[in-house]
Amino acid sequence: MEHIYSEFYNQKTKITELKPDVLGVVLHDDAENNNAKDYIAWLQQRMDNNELDKGWACAYVDKQTCYWFHPSSDVEWHCGDAFANTHYIGIERCQSKINGILSDKEFMENEEASFWIAALLLKKYQLPVNRETVKLHKMFFDTQCPARAWSIHLDNTTTNAENIKTLQDYFINKIKAHYTNIQENDTAVVG
Repeated sequence: MEHIYSEFYNQKTKITELKPDVLGVVLHDDAENNNAKDYIAWLQQRMDNNELDKGWACAYVDKQTCYWFHPSSDVEWHCGDAFANTHYIGIERCQSKINGILSDKEFMENEEASFWIAALLLKKYQLPVNRETVKLHKMFFDTQCPARAWSIHLDNTTTNAENIKTLQDYFINKIKAHYTNIQENDTAVVG
């Protein structure tokens, strides 16, 4: 996987302050056809137009690339919830538009890459992989996100606590499969 880092990694100026602590990751589906590299220009346009308040995450992932937009140690605007933005790292799984350019099988390759990135982040911050550290966007905000994953893995069933836990547990199991194989030096790529 190619790792690309924004200019925020080469300068002292950041968009936000440090997180007081990192509690885990939030997995998002971008509901777009953009790949990770497409977000380089997309986020630059948001910055140029002073529109970052519309939201952004730390990492944008497809099966080939992870674009690290802003340091994982810093507050993000990815959940529409102050607590989540201040304590969780956002991972946008790219090309997740339902009936978009990717088949479900192809999207699941991007999804698998996102599980590896989540495992790297949790390992870097010495966090376990469990329901406290792996969250879905809809757990913090009234949204369909992660809509593509919900469609594939839960067949668009009703959103309720039990179904959220079902998808959360699926994510946890996939992340755990990567987590156990990650060595300390593997986390050097984490932005």
